[in-house]
Amino acid sequence: MSLTITPAKRKAVPMLISLSGVSGSGKTYSALLLAAGLAGKGSVGFLDTENGRGSMYADSPGIMAALPDGYEIAEIKEPFAPSRYSDAIEAFEKHGCKVLVIDSMTHEWEGHGGCSDIAENNKLRGMPNWARAKMEHKRMMNHLLASSMHLIFCLRAREKTLIVKDAQGKEQFVPKGLQPVQEKNFAFEMTLSLLLEEGTHRPVVTKCPEPLLPLFAGEQPLVTKDMGRKLRAWSEGGAPAEENPEVLFRQGTEYAALGTTSYTDFWETLTGKQKKVLLPKHEENKALARMADDRQKAAEAPPAELKF
Repeated sequence: MSLTITPAKRKAVPMLISLSGVSGSGKTYSALLLAAGLAGKGSVGFLDTENGRGSMYADSPGIMAALPDGYEIAEIKEPFAPSRYSDAIEAFEKHGCKVLVIDSMTHEWEGHGGCSDIAENNKLRGMPNWARAKMEHKRMMNHLLASSMHLIFCLRAREKTLIVKDAQGKEQFVPKGLQPVQEKNFAFEMTLSLLLEEGTHRPVVTKCPEPLLPLFAGEQPLVTKDMGRKLRAWSEGGAPAEENPEVLFRQGTEYAALGTTSYTDFWETLTGKQKKVLLPKHEENKALARMADDRQKAAEAPPAELKF
């Protein structure tokens, strides 16, 4: 097997985002606002498993302002088998959507015909066949991870309790708080996971890459189209989500250390405001990049001929 090993460099990667919460926590509305920002000039798709409820926001003033051209919608009804989600995602990709909201992803796990039903309806020796159910779920997850679209998943959440044994061996019930209803490893595949508070609709971060943390610093903001725009800027170019000087300075140095081409590509991903923040370090970074170029040229130069 032959491998090509090169310096690591941030590339444009579609995001997988989950929004979980109880009924009325604002999942659908927040998902559409995020999608509007993530899409830029692209189109937004909406996969509706909630009996047409996704269309309820088509004439919402807030959504109309965020998505002047509207959004594309399709419904799937039971059975909510993982393969049907894969087929729907492929259809939206072929339709040309840049972002897809799936509401609700919980149906794939415990809806009629979903993974829980697959396990129950294909029992082995009288026991639920979770091996088959999880195999079908994993096939779908592989499809999600290969998608060219940004994917936003709305998940129902409910209070869960963990049963543990104390020192005497007695069972104790330990509350775990609100948890998204999906396969337990689903959250690990997400780029960003948010739990929306009931009543306030404010997001609580449950998983987030380090460069995006400034986006949620301080008093928790509501989910907005501008938040989606900043996520898109980071996703597509590797630029930080906020004009955070420390993050910008560190990233600038890291890209400059790889040479002029690397630093130029990084600089071109920045917004005007980000460039202004980084400007005090710009000349220093360009000099560092030229030094990296010189070292690379020296390493590639043939050895000098020895003369005696």
